[in-house]
Amino acid sequence: MLNKKALVSIFIFSSLSLNAAQLTLEEAKNILLEKNGLIKAYSEEVTSSQFRVEQAKSGFMPKLNISETFISTDEPGSAAFIKISQGNFTPTYMATMSDPDRTKNFETKIELVQPLLLQGKVYFGFKQAEEMKKASEKILDAVKQELIYNLVRAYYGKALADKSVEVTEKSMERTKKYRDLTAEFYRNGLLVKSDLLVAESRVNLNESYIAEAKKQVEVAHSHLQRLLDKDGVFSVMWSDPGLKVDKSLDEYIKIAIENRKDLKAMEDFARVQELEYKKNRWSYSPEIVAFANYKMNDTSFLGDSGKGFTVGAMINFNIFNGFMNKNKISEEKSKKMAIDYKLLDKRNEIKSEVKDAYYSVLAAESKIEAMKKSLEASYAALNITENRFKEGLARITDLLDREVDVKNAELALYMAEYELIESKTKLYKAAGILK
Repeated sequence: MLNKKALVSIFIFSSLSLNAAQLTLEEAKNILLEKNGLIKAYSEEVTSSQFRVEQAKSGFMPKLNISETFISTDEPGSAAFIKISQGNFTPTYMATMSDPDRTKNFETKIELVQPLLLQGKVYFGFKQAEEMKKASEKILDAVKQELIYNLVRAYYGKALADKSVEVTEKSMERTKKYRDLTAEFYRNGLLVKSDLLVAESRVNLNESYIAEAKKQVEVAHSHLQRLLDKDGVFSVMWSDPGLKVDKSLDEYIKIAIENRKDLKAMEDFARVQELEYKKNRWSYSPEIVAFANYKMNDTSFLGDSGKGFTVGAMINFNIFNGFMNKNKISEEKSKKMAIDYKLLDKRNEIKSEVKDAYYSVLAAESKIEAMKKSLEASYAALNITENRFKEGLARITDLLDREVDVKNAELALYMAEYELIESKTKLYKAAGILK
């Protein structure tokens, strides 16, 4: 018999199941894509990469600065320079140049600087920022696919746990029926006390199985809640997600190489490194900057007694800096070769993942067919043993063992169906086409 705690537990579980909102896999995906914190985090990285592109683009634009400088000095050279700047360098002042009074100056300067050639830093920096933006978008897509894969596993993990409860409760019903039949035979003197005790013990054992199955439901439910960032109770549907595996292994490998976003992101990073290598090779080119400024010098703030407009250009040649540039170029070349080798390894890794998932699908399909046959055979054996038990030709332990075989076969079939769904989803993820 069930104790009071078990009855309360079953009542609560049943009430929650009845009141739970139905959640389809497609609805769960929409919630995941909208609310998952990891997706939001990588989406912000995409946004920030766009701002990096804009920052790099600004390197092509002129720089405009306005500055105000105040100087007070009685040093002869500085004071003379200030007087010249103010346009006050008179013969009278020249007589006191060796020991001038303290001289003050306010310099207002408006300066425009236009980089023309900065050893490729601006151009290659801009191209690198664009590649980084592309990579961040692809990483976001790869993260979404990984999370959808985890969602499918969690969703059907919850469905599998529900099925486990359903199967164990059906097993309990059969076991109780056989217990009651044993009790009737015992009352009629057809069986001994030990047979009834065996049946009772199987009922008690099934109670523990049901409790464990319901615990797994709650664990699976919590995994799903975490992915969806969704509290409350909801039920899921045991249904085919509609993933078709209708291509050859070679076709899936080709699709994976063309579509895997993590591979494409690595290729973007490889281009970033290649651009870094090219940028450093440009370090031997000159720097060319054009500039223009307008200055006002006066003894008062914003005064304009000495004013003038200046234009010019600066060219800087990097002749020798202790082999720093040479070694830096060699370093970036090695980094470029390293990421090329990593790309090769990544392609091989992807091929291995596709093969593993593809053969897992084939194995799961074969397993389902075997489990269906096993379930049919288990039910047939149970019916035969039940009839033999009623005729006094089989022991209660034989009947209960056949009942356990049916329960295990049903669970194994659902597990095989779960493995097929999980394997198909894994194949789609490995091929980079999971949506």
